[in-house]
Amino acid sequence: MWVGRAGRRAAGARWWAAIFVAASVTALAGCASEGRTGGQAAVTTVSTAGTGTGAGSSGAGGARGGAVTRLVNLAPVDRRGQPAKGWTVDGRDDHPDAPIDCGDTSQVSPAPAAVSGNIYFCSPSAAGADTCWPTPQAHRMLCLRDPYSATLAALTAQSLVATVSPPRNPVPLGLVLANGDRCRLRDGGAWGSPVDHPDYAGYYSCGPRDIVWAPQNAPTGGIDRTGGRWTVLVGDVTGPLTTVSVTTADFVTTAP
Repeated sequence: MWVGRAGRRAAGARWWAAIFVAASVTALAGCASEGRTGGQAAVTTVSTAGTGTGAGSSGAGGARGGAVTRLVNLAPVDRRGQPAKGWTVDGRDDHPDAPIDCGDTSQVSPAPAAVSGNIYFCSPSAAGADTCWPTPQAHRMLCLRDPYSATLAALTAQSLVATVSPPRNPVPLGLVLANGDRCRLRDGGAWGSPVDHPDYAGYYSCGPRDIVWAPQNAPTGGIDRTGGRWTVLVGDVTGPLTTVSVTTADFVTTAP
């Protein structure tokens, strides 16, 4: 269902305002190439999680919890708005007659996982367009729906957009957990709550059933970042919930 700008953007703003509070991740420095499962060739920035004081720091918390969580910056689009090496573009889901809403020249929202500027949150959630880059072609966006795929979706936007700074406290787009689950950040939608924790909300979807849960309005995207090895509470709506370590957390940036 395609919804109008006012309702969808207001709902998105309320959701991300709750998630952004008290998160502490900064842009990471130094670039490296890293192959990813599924043939993904991404320009990334790699560092390690610290003790909750910002990416790239280190401390005793990592030793106590085992190997620290690795932070990765995916960079699928370059500064010219072209797909980076190793990435492909798929335009089959583009619907110019029902364009996505990325804002306009007066009001825009950053992608929640962005650690650099001019990466956009677009709606509706049905389009899977919460992480999009502008291109030289007017109204054309390249959107990363799946952080574990090497494919970008080419989608038509309603309007030209203003520049946007990254969020002060980005949250990962994807999480790889110690149990092998790959989790994708929530992009709106109506989710239930676990039966034993009716006050909890879902923050990440992990496969067909599992969800990362945390109290509503929890800081840091539902992730416990107090140690070098981040953890999350995972389970389905029937419970029980299990604490699982995060091995890798994926943010997004723009390639040179």
